[in-house]
Amino acid sequence: MSVKIEWQTFEAEAQSDGTWSSNSPALAELLNAIASPDKIKEPVPDIEHAMAHLAIKGLPYFKMTETTSGNTRVNNSIKKSSRTIC
Repeated sequence: MSVKIEWQTFEAEAQSDGTWSSNSPALAELLNAIASPDKIKEPVPDIEHAMAHLAIKGLPYFKMTETTSGNTRVNNSIKKSSRTIC
């Protein structure tokens, strides 16, 4: 008998359109179900960051590994990208 166990790292990224992208379609589907903008109960200044915190709350074995920001518009508003990783 042979038994093999592997651990793969899955990444997911909250996008500005309120959806999740991931290297695992199943993870993206799960995150879109549990950490979408309609699950956020209060107004927040950064929807992607709030989605990431909601994901971590729902999936406690995840952690936020990267938050990027940069000026993407002329009016100097900041776009942040939050990524969670298992």
